[in-house]
Amino acid sequence: MKHLLFTWCIVWINCAVLAQQPSPSPLIIFTSSYQPGLYRTFREFQTNAPSQTGNLVIKDRSNAAQMYLLADKNQLILRDETGEHKVKDYWGYCDGRNLYVRDNGLNRILETGYYCIYAQQRMQPSGRMYNPADMTVAPMNQSVQLYKVINITTGEILELTAYNLKKYILPQDPGLLDEFRADREKKDKLLWYIRRFNQRNRPVI
Repeated sequence: MKHLLFTWCIVWINCAVLAQQPSPSPLIIFTSSYQPGLYRTFREFQTNAPSQTGNLVIKDRSNAAQMYLLADKNQLILRDETGEHKVKDYWGYCDGRNLYVRDNGLNRILETGYYCIYAQQRMQPSGRMYNPADMTVAPMNQSVQLYKVINITTGEILELTAYNLKKYILPQDPGLLDEFRADREKKDKLLWYIRRFNQRNRPVI
């Protein structure tokens, strides 16, 4: 009888200790609402727990600044009673409705899941232009769009390419990998495959 009573006491103490411990924060992809503010780290984004709030706004830069100064397309500004201050050293931002990742400026996350998807505009050389006025040849750049994905469990960011799907993402889902390898049109279906992967797989941390 004493042994049984002792066992029940141990069980009760363990339950009380567990009840006092904070429950792990849910992944942001499973929350019903986003907390607005600044993500200093990926972990803050992952757990929907921005560490800084305030009057934060995104300010776009001109196309000229992006093209000729190679500047980021936008920047995050903190406004207070002393004026405007450029925010530095952060991972991302949330305005309460949209999520943004910092990667050559702030890019809105289009879809969340095991791999969160965002699009990025990048300037790349597209040839040369001859100027008859001074008989010079200057390089020409054009804006191209590419997609990137964020692994919600690790924070790793990958460009969405056929190689990265085959090498790093789809091996976690052998059945989908086999389908991908056999698909002759896979290079035109990269978004379809990452969305399919997100539907079939649930991240756990």
